Parts: sequence; C-alpha cells; structure tokens
Amino acid sequence: MDENNVGGQADSDNHNDYTNDEGKKHDTDFHQDGLVMKPIVDTLANDDSSPLASPSSNGELESTPDSSATPSIVESKKKDEKKPGEPEVGPTVGFFELFRFATWIEILLMVIGSIGAIAAGVAMPAISIVFGQVMNVFTYQELRKDNFSLIDEISKVSLNFVYIGIGMFVACYLEVTCWSVAGERQSVRCRKQYLKAILRQEIGWYDVTKSSELATRIASDTQLFQEAIGEKVGNFLHFTSTFISGFIVGLVNGWQLALVILAITPLLAACGAFMTKMMTELTKKGQDAYAKAGAVAEEKIGSIRTVATFSGEERENQLYANNLKDALVIGRKKGVMNGIGIGSVFFVMFGSYSLAFWYGAKLITDKTYNPVAGRDWQGSDVLTVFFAVIMGAMALGQAAPNLANFANGRGAAYKIYQVIDRKSKIGSILKGRNVSFAYPSRPEVQIFNNFSLAIKKGQTVALVGDSGGGKSSVIALLERFYDPLDGEVLMDGVNIKDINVKCLRQNIGLVSQEPTLFGVSIADNIRYGNENASMEQIIEAAKTANAHDFISALPEGYDTQVGEKGVQMSGGQKQRIAIARAMIKNPKILLLDEATSALDTQNEHLVQQAIDKLMVGRTTIVIAHRLTTIQGADVIAVVRGGAIVEKGTHSELLAMNGVYTALVQRQQSGDEDAKKKLKGKGKGTHGGVKSTDDSDKQGNSSDTTSDTEEVSNDEGSNLDSSSNNDKKKKKKKKEKKEEVKSEVPILRIAKMNQAEWPFFLLGMIGALANGAIMPVFSIIFSEILKVFNSVNMYDNAITLCLWFLLLAAVAGLANFVQICSFTYIGEVLTYHLRYFSFRSIIRQEIGWFDMPQNSTGILTANLATDATLVQGMTSQRLGLIIQNIVTMVAGLVIAFIAGWKLTLVILATVPIIGFAGKVEMDFMAGFSKEGKEAYARSGQIATEAIGGIRTVSSFTAEKKVYDKFKFALEDPIKIAKKKALTAGLVFGFTQATMFWIWALGYWYGGKLVSEGEWKAPQSDINKCVPPDYIYGVSKDHCIYIQNTIHGFGMMQRVFFAIVMSAMGVGNAAAFAPDMAKATVATNAIFKLIDKISKIDPFNKGGDTLPDIRGDIEFRNINFAYPSRPNKQIFNDFSLTIPAGKKVALVGDSGGGKSTVIGLLERFYDPSQGQILLDGVPITNMNLTWMRSNFGLVGQEPFLFSGSIIENIRYGKPDATMEEVVAAAKAANAHSFIDQLPDGYDTQLGDKYTQLSGGQKQRVAIARAIIRNPKILLLDEATSALDSKSETVVQEALDNVMKGRTSIVIAHRLSTIIDSDIIAVVKGGKVVEIGNHQQLLEMNGFYANLVQRQL
Repeated sequence: MDENNVGGQADSDNHNDYTNDEGKKHDTDFHQDGLVMKPIVDTLANDDSSPLASPSSNGELESTPDSSATPSIVESKKKDEKKPGEPEVGPTVGFFELFRFATWIEILLMVIGSIGAIAAGVAMPAISIVFGQVMNVFTYQELRKDNFSLIDEISKVSLNFVYIGIGMFVACYLEVTCWSVAGERQSVRCRKQYLKAILRQEIGWYDVTKSSELATRIASDTQLFQEAIGEKVGNFLHFTSTFISGFIVGLVNGWQLALVILAITPLLAACGAFMTKMMTELTKKGQDAYAKAGAVAEEKIGSIRTVATFSGEERENQLYANNLKDALVIGRKKGVMNGIGIGSVFFVMFGSYSLAFWYGAKLITDKTYNPVAGRDWQGSDVLTVFFAVIMGAMALGQAAPNLANFANGRGAAYKIYQVIDRKSKIGSILKGRNVSFAYPSRPEVQIFNNFSLAIKKGQTVALVGDSGGGKSSVIALLERFYDPLDGEVLMDGVNIKDINVKCLRQNIGLVSQEPTLFGVSIADNIRYGNENASMEQIIEAAKTANAHDFISALPEGYDTQVGEKGVQMSGGQKQRIAIARAMIKNPKILLLDEATSALDTQNEHLVQQAIDKLMVGRTTIVIAHRLTTIQGADVIAVVRGGAIVEKGTHSELLAMNGVYTALVQRQQSGDEDAKKKLKGKGKGTHGGVKSTDDSDKQGNSSDTTSDTEEVSNDEGSNLDSSSNNDKKKKKKKKEKKEEVKSEVPILRIAKMNQAEWPFFLLGMIGALANGAIMPVFSIIFSEILKVFNSVNMYDNAITLCLWFLLLAAVAGLANFVQICSFTYIGEVLTYHLRYFSFRSIIRQEIGWFDMPQNSTGILTANLATDATLVQGMTSQRLGLIIQNIVTMVAGLVIAFIAGWKLTLVILATVPIIGFAGKVEMDFMAGFSKEGKEAYARSGQIATEAIGGIRTVSSFTAEKKVYDKFKFALEDPIKIAKKKALTAGLVFGFTQATMFWIWALGYWYGGKLVSEGEWKAPQSDINKCVPPDYIYGVSKDHCIYIQNTIHGFGMMQRVFFAIVMSAMGVGNAAAFAPDMAKATVATNAIFKLIDKISKIDPFNKGGDTLPDIRGDIEFRNINFAYPSRPNKQIFNDFSLTIPAGKKVALVGDSGGGKSTVIGLLERFYDPSQGQILLDGVPITNMNLTWMRSNFGLVGQEPFLFSGSIIENIRYGKPDATMEEVVAAAKAANAHSFIDQLPDGYDTQLGDKYTQLSGGQKQRVAIARAIIRNPKILLLDEATSALDSKSETVVQEALDNVMKGRTSIVIAHRLSTIIDSDIIAVVKGGKVVEIGNHQQLLEMNGFYANLVQRQL
C-alpha cells in the first residue's frame, strides 16, 4: 500500500464506508498492512504519513462507533458543573428517573408493594370511624334508653378493630417485603452500571477525575440511591395514603370542622418544604467535603510505605482533619435548619388541636345541623373528624422525612447518572487530522509537535531519547488511552478511531515500566491477558516469561495471592508476571515500555530472550533507555521535544554522528570503565553459558522468597485445600458471633463528646419537655371527651383549648432545642470518630496493611460509612430515646392512677409487642453486618480496578472486572431477600397487634364501666338532685349515666396514656434497623481505634542520639512477612555496615534484598535478632526521629496528587523554596520542572500520570535528598532513567553519598563496582561479602553474576 494513497484515502474518510485498496470493507477483515501515525500536535498529520504496521489477523473488526463526537474534556467538565436552567446548588434527577433500572419484575413488586402500602395507610383513618362508634356508645342520648346494653354494644364495636388488624398485617407485609426486594435489586443493578460506565471512560477522563473519589462514591452514593428507591418509598406511600384517606373520612363525617382543620395544613406544608430545601442543599455540601477527606484517606492508605518513610503520618492526619472540619461546619447549619423546621411543625400542629376543639364545642353548643349524619353535631362527630384529619396531618409529618431521603438519593443519582450517561470520547468517531496532542489535565503543555512515524508490518521500532520527550505518549495514543487533538493515527490505512476500541486493544500487548497487578492470584493476574486461557497455557506463558520457576516454588504456586497492587511480589517478579500476561494475549502489535528495567541481570537476560521470541513476526514498538537492548531494531527513532529528530538502523544512525551517537557515547563511556573493572578479573572465571544455566536453577529457588513477600495468610487464599476453607468458615462464624455480642461502649462515645456537655444539657431539657408533651396531651384530651358528652360544656371547652395552646408553644421550643443540640453533638462525634479511625489506621505497622482484610478499598469504605452510622445512633436518636423514655414512664404513671385494672390487662399484652420489636432488632443486626461485608468486597474490586485503569484498559479486561464485581454483588442480594421477608412479617405483626390490643382494651374497659368501676365525683352526682335535675330520668339512672360518662373519660385516659407510652416504645423500636447497623459499626470503629500498632509512629518515646555516625548491624535476624508467617525470608541473617561506607546488596530477584531496607526502616520488625544503629537497637529509638535520618528512594516511587513542590517538601515540610530548588537541581529535576508552564506548582494528577517514569524518579530523589539524610537507602533508584538522566542522577547520588552510610540495591553491577562492601544475598542469607576485587577472586556467585552481565 503506498503512502500517498494512505494520505489520499484518509482525506476521503468522510463517507462511512471505508474501503481499502482492494475495495474490501474494513469491517470484514483486519489485516494490518501498517500503522501510520500522522504528524501529531500542531499537525499530527501534515503530509509525511506512511503505513505503520502489524501482522495480519483474521479477527473480525466491529466498526460500529460507540457514539457521536463529544466535546473536549475541559469543556464537558464545565458543562457538568452547571446546565442551563438548573438551580445553582446540587442538581438532582427527577424522582421517576430513579427507577430507570427497574425491569418488569421490580415494577410488579413495586406495584404490589404500593397497593399494600396504600391499604395499610387507609387503616388508620378507618380507626377514627371506630373511635366515633365507641364514643357514640357512651353518649347520654344512648345511655338514657331503657333497653340499652353497654356490654353488647361495646363488643360489636371491638370486633371492627380485629378485622382492621388482619387487613393491616397483610398490607404491611406486602409493603415492606416488595419494596425492600425491589429497591435492593435495582440498587445492585445501578452499582453494576456505574462501575461499567466508569470502566468505559477514556483515560483522559481519569486524569481530570479523582479515582479515589470515584471509589468512595461507589460505596456512599449508591447507598443513598438505594435508600431513595427501597422501603422508604413504601413508607412514603403508606403515610401519604393515610393523609389523603384521613381527609376524606373527615370531610364525609363533618365537612365544617374538617375544612377548619384543613385551613391550617398549608402552614404545616410550608414548614416542611422549607426544611426539605435547606437540608438537601446542606447534605450535598457535606457529602462533597467528606468525599475530599475520603480521597485523602484512599491515596495515603494506598501508599502507606511512602507516608511512613517520610514520617508523614501526623501531616496526613492533619490534612484529613482539615477536610473533616469543613463537613462539621455544614453539619451544624443542618441542625439549626432542621430544628427550626420541625419545631414550627409541632407548634402549628398542637395549635390546630386548640382551634379544632374550640370550633367543635361551638358546633355542638349551637346545635348546628350535620347533613351527613342527618342530625345535630355530636361529640362523636368531633372525635371522628378530629382523629381522621389529625392522623392524616400527622402522617404528612411522618412522610416528610422520606422526602429528605428522596432528595439525597436524587442528588446522588445525578452524579451516578452523569457518569453512566457520559459517552467515552474514545470509541466515538471524530474526524480530523494534523494531530496535536496534550494531556487533558495539562492542556497548555504540547507533548507532540508535528510528530510523524511509519512502521511496517513485522518491524521492530525502538524509540529512544531523554526522559519526558514523549516516548510513552506514543504508546498511550496507539492504545487510544487518549486521542490526538489534531491529525491521525492510522493502522492498515484506517484511522484507529474508526476501529472498535476493544478490537484494537485486543491486538496490542503492552508491558510497561511499572506493571499494575490486581489483588487476586497469580494465575488470575495472567488470565487478564486472555480470560479463557487454560492452566496449561498460563504455565506455558509463565515459562516463556521466566516466571514459572519462582511461581511453582511458592507454597500455593499459581494460586498465591499477589496482594493489593501486587505488593507481595518483588519488582522483578511483578514484571515477569506482567510479561506472561502480555504473552498469553498473543497480540499482533507489541508495545514494550522499559519492560526489563526493573529486572536483575540474570532475569533481564532470560526475559529479554523470552521477549525476543515473542517479538518474532509481530510489529513491535520498544521504548528503552539502555541502548544495548535495542541495537537490533529495524528502525530506531530518536524522540526529542515531541518530534522525531533522527531515524534509521543502529549503524545508519551512528554514521550520522548526531543525537543518537551522542546518546550511545554517553552510555558507553559510563559502561566502559565498569566493563574494564568487571573484565579485570572476569577472564579468570570459567563460565560461559553453562554456569549461567546452573546458577539460574539455584537462583530461582531463592526467587521464591519474594522481596515483599506474598499475601495470602492462612485464611487468604488456599484455593485447593477444602479443610482450610472449613476452618475459615468456622472462624468467620465465630468472629461474627463475638462481634454482635460485644457491648456498645456508650460511655466511651459519651467521653468523646465531653466538651459538648452544655449542648447535651440543653438537648436533655428539650427531650424531657418533649417527652412530657404526649402524656399531658392524654389528660387534656380525655377531659375534652368527657366535656363533649356532658350538657352545658362550652366554658369548660374554652379552658381546655387554652391549655392546648400552651402545649403548642412548649412543643415548638422543645423540639428546636433538642434537635439543634443533639445534631451539633452528633456532628462533633462523627468528626472525632473519623479522625481517630483514620489516625489509628495511619499509625499501624506496614504488616497490618498487607493483610487482605485491611486492603485500601475496605478501609476507605468503612471510614466513609461507619462513623455516620454511629452518629445516627447517638445524637438525634439519643434525644429521641430520652424523649420516648419520659413519654413511656409518664404515660404509665397516669394510666395506673386513672385505672389500674384496665392498665394491667393492657400491659399484659406488652410482651407481645416487645417480643416483636426484639425479633425485628435481631434480624436487622445479623443482616446489616453480612450486607456490609458483602458490599465491602465489591467495593474493593472497584477500587482496585479504578486504580489500575490503564492496565484494565490495555488488556480490555473491563468485562472481567465487571464480572468479578457482579459476582461479588450476588451475596448482598441474597441477604437482602432474607431480610425483606422477615422484616415484612415482623413489621406486619407489630402493626396488627396494636389493633388487636385496642379491641381487647375497649371490650374490657366497657365491661368495667358497665360494672361501675369508676365513680363520678360528687359535683357530678349533685346534678342528679333537684333543682339541677338533668337528663329527664330517675335519680338512680341519672347517677348511672354520670358514672358511665366519667368512667368513659377515665377509660380513655388510661387508653391514651398507654397508647402514648406504646408509641414511645414503638418509636424506640423504629430505630431498630439503624441501631443494629450502628452497634455493628461502633464495635468495628472502637476495635480499630483500640488497635495497638506494633510499630507506632505517634509514640513520642524512645531514644534519640545526639549525633549519628551511621554504623548499622543486622544481628542473627529471622523474619517472615506477617501476611505469610509460614514463609521464612531471613534465617539467621547477619550483616555489618560500617559508618560512611557504601554497601551494595546484589543477587537475584526475590532473595530478600529489599527486605533489608524494609526492616531497617522498621516497616516490619524481625521475629528474632536485633538491628543496631550506632550500637543501639533500633526498636529502642524514637521512630520518627530515626526515620528522619534515612533517605529512601525505591524502584517504583509513589508521588501524591498535589503540586511538585508539595511532593518534594514531603521530605521536609518546612523547606524553603531555595532548598526545594537546590534538592531538585541535585536530583537533575530542576530543568524539566522549570520548563512546565506552572513550574514547581504543576499539579500531578491523581496517581501522577502526568510525569514520565524518569521524571517521577527524579522528583522522588529530590524528596529524599531534601531531608539531608545521614543514611541513604537506594533500591534500584536509577533503573527507570534513560542514560543521560541516569549519569547525572548517579553523579548527584554519588555526591550525596559522600561521607554518608549508603545501602544500594542494584541489578546492574556497573553502578556498584566502586562500593566499599558488596554483599551477595541469596535465599535470605549473605553468601559472599567483600569488595569487587576480593569477590572476583573468590570466583563464586558474584563472579558468576559479573560473567553473566559482560
């Protein structure tokens, strides 16, 4: 295919049927004649385009574009922030949009649930009709009749209660069960879609979106979403139905009074609306503040080793606390608004009682005609209308809190849907050429400038040049992590934008400089390359990548868990697993980005052979700093400043005598001296290939002793041993039981809130007053009923109405005080709990983080949810519980005084209610714990995938991750179904028992009244004597009527007092689900806060030395990593490092070299033996002070999001700008930082994707140098640099090392020949020690290593 044609064809690509020369459609055949990258950045396609190739594939290419073009990231971000016509604060979705994940099953469940809820709602107003009937039985008009039998009448009425109870049971069961199941199912579907959408986005989106926030949102936002579509909707419908049916009953039974009460409802609604609006806005702000804190936690817990190295624990703790403070301020405002809202609701409500009774009394006194009943107004009409309308109005109040849940859910859904509906820019057709490219998070920095490169099928093309020139960006564009701003990348003459992304990436194999492994077994990690791979294929790939030997030597072989981010494997082991993963994919195009930089010579040699095998017949792009590895490439392109400055074969480029020649010379001059030294004695060794192979076999046994050794502790992942699994299950059960049993430390929670005692006092007073309101109400109310049934009652009615007004004022004020105070206390408590939890996490020893149950995802998810649950239990709920206790006690006292027999009968039924409540609580407790664990597991999968998104994308493993996530969500669904069924039964039973108890109570009360249990006071009896003769009946009959009416009042008083008490108990029980969750959460939090760190950075004790010389001695060390205690790394390891000397540790990967540094930094403590610094055991030293004397630069440095200057200052927080610049200059980083538009203030993206490997390494070196450490620890510090940077950084490090004790781990022996002492570490022991010369003379392991590197 000729170049001009490609250019021409690309020109004509505005019609959708791309046809290539042979006239075939591209969707039928994917045969890669070539890949073309047209000039990238100002013009990523001038005219110098030519095919850039890869081998043929018969894979079909789906060329269906995903979506149409979307605007650039920066624009779309602005659009997200504010859409036209939307309110400034907290955009939400419409309520019905919440149900977009419902299938017909959920719709059916929701319909049945709604019918149940509406039916259950109608039951309450129906009761008011029955109340009217009861009252009718006791009117003097009825009692005057001669043939009237009180007990018969009351028995008839009582049966109505029984029937309503039965209906209530069925309705409540349907309501709770159907809505719970429907909500849970939709929420799980939403979680899946959310993760799917996140995985679908292009990499550029991740650069401008914090991945740690995404992970927190999967946990918390979906929780809010679920609350808005589950049983809360049923609850809302239930109360709304009560509201509507209440008013219907009221209007039918007496429209005059009903209208008067109705006139007040707009006031109630206004109070509610004000409250909801304020709460919604503040909730959103609060969530955002917590998301920031969550991001800090996720990033810092994920890179705990870096935090520990630089003693950053206190600083991180402070940073986390500052973000929490913002949330605290918002929380206080929330409390005040809520208090005002609810206080005014209560004031209006009790005020309306006063008005209603006054008007009712007036209607009766004036003998107003009631058309519905067809007679004058009677007391029973007032009662029915009053009850129906008040129940309706109260129901409105009970429905209102759900609105806040809906609002929160709609806000959360908006954020979730924004991600779900966002079309990835990659995977959409965008036309354009003249490519220009800049990273989305740094749009002002042009990476490529007129960059053109053509690669023919089957060619190996090497990209060389200095760090930061844009080499890795070529790979990112080819993988379509990003799209060029202009110009085009062509494969087989087809613009890669027109190729289905998945298909494109399946044909590309990527091995990068810092491979990301996932927290699963080795076999599963390799399977990411090809999920259908058989075990044989996996082993084959591992053999080719020289990984099989070390894997099979691990106790669990291929089932070994690699730990979060692969932390349990040494650098070389990770790299080999990554290479196996790329190999099993059998890609057409291979991209190698410094693939062997992290390996020691032995492995590099073998892996290089493996890669050479893999490269045969494939189009390969290699990025390398070590030029020796790429001399055989077909084309070598020198990249500088975003353009190709030279290209040709090795010999052609040398002949040009240009940039490439300079690079080669620079590397050779460095290597020459080394080689000379190496060769000095090298010839004496008889070696050659034979010895290499032998030592390989010996070497690999030690390889198993992986540096940062393997996760899987006993419960971790012994996939085969079933006995182990049984143990695990038993252990789990036991743990679970203990967990639920342990008491909630209320006293400790109270201690945390000590300083808030004035608020507690105020809140208590409010709660006490609130508690007394209902019992007082029951006294006034029973008086009113009596008054309505007597003659001449207007004056008495007025007095009672004034009492109601007083009650209204007290209720309003008490609610305001109670809510404000307790909310404040609760917010402060949440702050403390989160603060101490994070503080406890950040101070744990590193070994604790290696355990699978303490992975970043699980810890951050718990931080986000647990404290909120505990706050729920304490603050607001505490107020309500106090209030309910007062209500209960006062109610019982009033009841016993009014009528002890009836009270006792009704109380006998309490155990039934209590039992129902207890059962409810137990069920909830069990479920909330299981559900939480189950969701945490899925959260961990999401966190890990989002963190390693580039790896997931390049292996098109999105589906695999998604399937794992889906599988992890199966448990929560099962638990939720069980929970829904039992909760439905229990809820139905508790609701129905109330009605049955009423039936019993009224029947027995009526019996007592008819037997003359209560005697009317003398003043009432006197009315039966002339001249006050009333009722027009005989004196005895008159006394009977008076006693009966008085008895009715007392019976009602007992009733209402007990009903109020029961409501108190019931409300306390209504918090069962939350209390249960909170109990589990509180135990978890205090368990975490009490966790004593074995190596505590906050411990201020310990010795400090006035002056450090730097003598280090390892004495008879035994050590195994805590996550795998049965795997010894060191066995009687000893090593002496004299002050001021440079000591090099060499040997094969996984021999335990990095472990030496881990023990010296006290990331771990040895199980036996001592490490001495200047003769003092390091365990006796102050940890922070000791670490401040070490400067550590590791192989894969971790930089934090934030600016470059903040990252360098991490080594020394109080460093001046001059010191920062000096350190950067020393690390050869100043020049590249200076060229960035924002210089030292350049923000590094989340997971710092904005810098090349070499640049990162130099910033990390600057961070270590700025501390001016007495002891330098370099773990492969320069392996990731190109030769130019390496030379300069090596010089810088040599300068820094002068006069300091230095421990250097290196695979490239040339860098450590000049060390004072070289120790060969193998199988966890020092097998040879001496300087270069002495070791060569021994002619042992070291000589063998040297021989291999020549």
